[in-house]
Amino acid sequence: MIASRSERSGFKKSLLAAAALIGASALLFQGFAQAATASEFKNTNTTPASYANYTTGSSQTAPNSLPEGYIKANYTVGALDLEYYRNQTPTSNDMTKEEAAEIGAQALWELFGLNLEGQVIEMGYSQATENLPLSHWDASVLINGERDHYFSVDSVTGELLNISRASRALDKSVSIAFDSALDQNPGEYIALAEKLAEKYNVVHGAVQSVEYNGQGYGNHEPDISFDIIGENGEMALMSLSRYDQTLLGIVYSAEYKPTMESHEKFIKQVQEKVKELEKSSPPADDNEAPALMVLQ
Repeated sequence: MIASRSERSGFKKSLLAAAALIGASALLFQGFAQAATASEFKNTNTTPASYANYTTGSSQTAPNSLPEGYIKANYTVGALDLEYYRNQTPTSNDMTKEEAAEIGAQALWELFGLNLEGQVIEMGYSQATENLPLSHWDASVLINGERDHYFSVDSVTGELLNISRASRALDKSVSIAFDSALDQNPGEYIALAEKLAEKYNVVHGAVQSVEYNGQGYGNHEPDISFDIIGENGEMALMSLSRYDQTLLGIVYSAEYKPTMESHEKFIKQVQEKVKELEKSSPPADDNEAPALMVLQ
């Protein structure tokens, strides 16, 4: 279910701020938390789509060649029946939901080996916002009626913005606790992340470095995330399972970069607000209990 994915992540829209403060990179794999909490988006300002800062240097557009072994499946393209998406309409500059669905279908095959024969892809159009200045199609994939995989596609360029699999029902009980030993030495996972990033051209060029980002979990599956830095300046987020090292999801540079910039902006605003409150607060009385300040 879409709602259950909020345990893993939540980079979309109003949840950006929470991700910035918590620092849990796994929060970024909630491509559809907004679907379960659509009311959160009523206060999100939409803006004209802007591509100048985020697509320069990116080579990924709608694919011109099919992934090896891919044969288009006979799947159904439907609509995400949520108020947030019902209130937004694509423009003449946007690709159709069918075109965006096929881009995602090919990526799902390439990354996860997922065959969509007889399955359903529900699509929802989202206008550009202050946090993500790119209009896009969000997709929820239903496998045998259950929400199973997710992806988002830039509605103008066809660039894949993020893709992830749903939380899996593991065949045994697995600890989701923070692994301090892995935190100190994530080298094995770093090597795997780099190998996968190069295999799937995650940053559209050579990988410069892979940096450990953090640990989290979705449902009962523990995960670990990494920043993939490209020599071309692109940066993506990759999440792997701590259970069996399976690839769980990727947030590509076109989405991850503005997400990080939004985080930095929010943190700066919080720091400035704290300084203002500290200056305006009366001197502390050692005999008084500390007061809780609320940031507006």
